[in-house]
Amino acid sequence: MVCTMKQTRRDFLQACATGAGLLSAGALAGCSTKQAAAGDSLLRVGVAKREVTPPVWVPYLTSSGAGTCAPFDGVHDPLFARALVLDDGRQALALLAVDAIGYDNFVLGPGRDFTAEVRRRVAAGTGLRPEAVMLASTHAHSTPETIGLTNFRDVAGVRYWLERHVEELAAVAVEAWRQRVPARARFGKTTVTGVARNRRILLKSGKLSPRRELPAPQDIAAPAPVDEELSVLWFERDTGAPHAVVLNYTAHPVVTMLLPPVSADYPGAACRLVEEQLASAACMFTQGAAGNINSVKVATSHADAEAIGRKLGDAALAEIKSLRELPPLTTPRLQFASSRIILPPRDCPPLAEAETLARSNPTPQNQRTLRLAHKLAEGPIEAEVQAMALGPVKWVSLPGEPFVEIGLALKQSGASFVLGYTNGWIGYLPIQRAYQEGGYEVGVGSWSRVAPGSAEKLVAVAKKLLHQTG
Repeated sequence: MVCTMKQTRRDFLQACATGAGLLSAGALAGCSTKQAAAGDSLLRVGVAKREVTPPVWVPYLTSSGAGTCAPFDGVHDPLFARALVLDDGRQALALLAVDAIGYDNFVLGPGRDFTAEVRRRVAAGTGLRPEAVMLASTHAHSTPETIGLTNFRDVAGVRYWLERHVEELAAVAVEAWRQRVPARARFGKTTVTGVARNRRILLKSGKLSPRRELPAPQDIAAPAPVDEELSVLWFERDTGAPHAVVLNYTAHPVVTMLLPPVSADYPGAACRLVEEQLASAACMFTQGAAGNINSVKVATSHADAEAIGRKLGDAALAEIKSLRELPPLTTPRLQFASSRIILPPRDCPPLAEAETLARSNPTPQNQRTLRLAHKLAEGPIEAEVQAMALGPVKWVSLPGEPFVEIGLALKQSGASFVLGYTNGWIGYLPIQRAYQEGGYEVGVGSWSRVAPGSAEKLVAVAKKLLHQTG
């Protein structure tokens, strides 16, 4: 069976779709592998971890509004790429989780696609098909500016670093493929409070709350949900030894934002703690639908990032302890499905018109409009929605910054966990109501590229894929 796929901030943080076709239910195989022995309930699971800390001269994002980036001044804690390969004897798939802000698929330049190039390299070194690979980012902000909001690619040396980065991301997945061993899987969830807060609270005055602290309940006009669910996918070897953990939580990793050293922020701290306590295991953090969800601390200190990471890490370890007392998933079957659609861009003048306007009247608003026009001129906004399943455990991904309402809706539709910032970065994916409310996420800028209703289109596609992987 052959699978086919269509080719191809400080201020705000603080204060027409055409289907490319769903893969058929019969085309869900990631690759063909040797048939598992009858009655064998074990998967073959491979994990690998590689440091991907950049040279300090590689820039990080200093202002999305002004479109600026700057070099780091050192390294507080290293960045890693971690890979998980699952093989049920019938088919296989891979999840890559990287300490990164995200990857604009145009970041390598005209005519190239970042995710596609990583996938091709992975496929060349393994038995995996390219479309069986999921590339996820934690969205940590003290990492290289790979989401295309600045002139990052034009900084001396960056293009060479990007080429090497593609190679190292693929290499960690190839390593995980080569290290597959028999393992059992378990899945659980727990609630962790005091980490996340909704940063778009609509007041009865019609304005969004400008304060870090929560407004009084009587002043709030509409629900401002959070998703405090920590999902834990746990793997142990057939000997019972720890092997791998996948975590999923929903909160912008902006604790160390704008602090100039390299840092993986709280996701890095959480993974580090879990890996220290489970010495033979690799821990992967995947970011949820955090488009409108902050961490409770913003641009404060590395100590705060460590404290939040420790809170999530401790919760994960407690959940793993409980899971180890439960039966593993029985003969878990792997499935995946994927679809690409072209999303309509938000209103923006053509590039030539935006250039003329910015020259004649170089206001900040016109400069932001010009940067948006440049991004939209690079090509259509192609969005890939991807779903994977390990028996009853399903995860679905979106290629930008979905609002938490989207993540909660997909969980209600059967997703065990939801990933944003995956297989590309196309900016914010706000719910339709947000466009009327205003605010940073829907303001004119290169971070806000899609037209109203785009998120809802992606949700509809995601629900179909979740059904297919059932």
